[in-house]
Amino acid sequence: MLLLACAAARLDWRAIGATVRHSSPPLLAAATLVNLLSLAVKGVRWWIFLRRIGVRSVSMAIRSTFVGAGVNNIMIANSGEAARVLLVSREAGLSRGSVLATLALDRIFDPVCYLSLLLVAAWIVPLPGQLAHARAIALLLLALVLGVVVWLTLRRSTDLALTDAPRSWRARVRRFRGELTGLASAGRMCTAFTLSVVVWASQLATFHLVARASGIRLPWAGDVAALLLTNAGLILRATPANVGYFQFAYAVTAAPFGVPATAAIAAALLLQVVQIIPVTMLGLIVARHFLRRSCPV
Repeated sequence: MLLLACAAARLDWRAIGATVRHSSPPLLAAATLVNLLSLAVKGVRWWIFLRRIGVRSVSMAIRSTFVGAGVNNIMIANSGEAARVLLVSREAGLSRGSVLATLALDRIFDPVCYLSLLLVAAWIVPLPGQLAHARAIALLLLALVLGVVVWLTLRRSTDLALTDAPRSWRARVRRFRGELTGLASAGRMCTAFTLSVVVWASQLATFHLVARASGIRLPWAGDVAALLLTNAGLILRATPANVGYFQFAYAVTAAPFGVPATAAIAAALLLQVVQIIPVTMLGLIVARHFLRRSCPV
């Protein structure tokens, strides 16, 4: 954080502000809608697994996904995922362990798409050295994650029907593993992967639209590289919404494509405005609705 603060102190914030002021409102509005669409699709992807444990309402999954994203935008360490589990388990009257199992499966697909995109882009896109040299690690991790997915899919289980409350940690682990394998049918996994491709394509379109709105003529290869490096903190958020790291990563990615640092920082700021403010506002509104239903006056 100290290094990021030092780097920020050296930037020409007047030029950055001018770029932000002269950005295209229609393109930013389009980017906002595409970003919201990608989050709604994430909610549908989660519902694919929630439906197996009795959640019939797809809107509940979408609303809680917005709440979780809003919490992630103001907290650290993916706190929004815990909020999603708590909201759905309370609203649907389900055990937290069962809901957590659905979320665990849902969350597998973002690393799968990220690593797949990284491997493909490494051969066709001029990636920064930090990503270009990560091919072998990405291939190993992707093979590991896909191995887990295949194992879960092939190891069918009906343990979702268990009613006895597990008392030891070993029993809880066995119960959780049984719930995962019971959820991971080939049909659900394929559908979830297809929806994940839509999510990541929407995010790529969001990056492209915001770059155009800020006057940056990045090729699609540049947008792919920016998407990959800014999402390198996918597993754990060091700051709320990865603010600071996001701008640094975007500027590093855009530099090889001839984009000045001030223009890149302006585009990164606009990107996070598009991704954070509307989602956080909607998340707060939806969270208020959940709380009203859970705690009627």
